[in-house]
Amino acid sequence: MLARNKNESCLSAINIYKDLALEYESVLDEVVTKLTIINRDIAHNHSGIRRDIIQQIKSRIKTMESLVNKLNRLELNFSSNIVKKEIFDFAGIRVICSYVDDIYWLFETLTRQEDITIVEVKDYIKNPKKNGYKSLHVILEVPVYFAEKTNYLKIEVQFRTLAMDFWASLEHGIKYKRHTNDSKLSQRLLKVSETISEMEEEMLLIRKEIEEETE
Repeated sequence: MLARNKNESCLSAINIYKDLALEYESVLDEVVTKLTIINRDIAHNHSGIRRDIIQQIKSRIKTMESLVNKLNRLELNFSSNIVKKEIFDFAGIRVICSYVDDIYWLFETLTRQEDITIVEVKDYIKNPKKNGYKSLHVILEVPVYFAEKTNYLKIEVQFRTLAMDFWASLEHGIKYKRHTNDSKLSQRLLKVSETISEMEEEMLLIRKEIEEETE
């Protein structure tokens, strides 16, 4: 009987996850479409050197294993209502831009849309993490219109420059996948992050100077 109940519980959890994944894939589609339209509009109407402010958009849904692990860490039960209320990053989008000012312009343009609600903002660009990590993290609530219902779902959007994404991807592979806590390595990674930031600032200045000359 215990084995049967456990199997039924697992099957129920799998079905809940599948239903959630379907809904959250739809909210990913909504936000990716909004971002794509904004970028297309800029590309069509801007004649300067900043034609495509978005270089890449990546999206993902948490795996069931990752979702269960997070719920366990938070000591929360597995249910559709709890996930929608408490888990803000079940669906995630990473937006890669060329320049830092593009990030803030894009964020402001996206969130001016009337059907988007800002839930939370964590600015790790102006206030980087101690390890040198930089990114703008925002939690948005977006309506998704299904055939017979409208669901308001939360989604995490991370905005990074190409350089920030380069650093974060390599840092993750070097440090966390090897479970390394070497303080000297941490200092070296922080120094690399600072060097990349200086390079980004110089490139931004060069771009602005060129724009002023062509006006």
